[in-house]
Amino acid sequence: MQKMLLGTLSIILLASPVLARDDRAIGRETVIGFASGGGLRDWQAGPPNSGIVYVRDRTLRWYRVQLTGPCIKDRALDTLTYTTDPNGTFDRFSRVSLRRFPNQICGVRSIKTSLPPKGQPGAPRPRR
Repeated sequence: MQKMLLGTLSIILLASPVLARDDRAIGRETVIGFASGGGLRDWQAGPPNSGIVYVRDRTLRWYRVQLTGPCIKDRALDTLTYTTDPNGTFDRFSRVSLRRFPNQICGVRSIKTSLPPKGQPGAPRPRR
């Protein structure tokens, strides 16, 4: 019985998708390396008029980016464009805009490690 249970458990574990483990300290100031060439794969606007954008890098880690103003609205169907330094690093000297609104440019005030934002897989669930 134990062998059958262990065998079944092994099959379930092998068949389940492998999730990226994120054991970083959350809320720490950081930079995002290798961001050039499509290194930031996804984005989501923060609360309205907050000047916050969440970005996900190619290793599926999320970051909370505080912009210099609320210039990025929730235009989920638009492409986020950004600048990096010569090494491809996204940092406080980077600039962000939307492809359809290239003249609405925001500076980056801070970049912090983050959990996935609301609505994304792995996001914290509200407490009841």
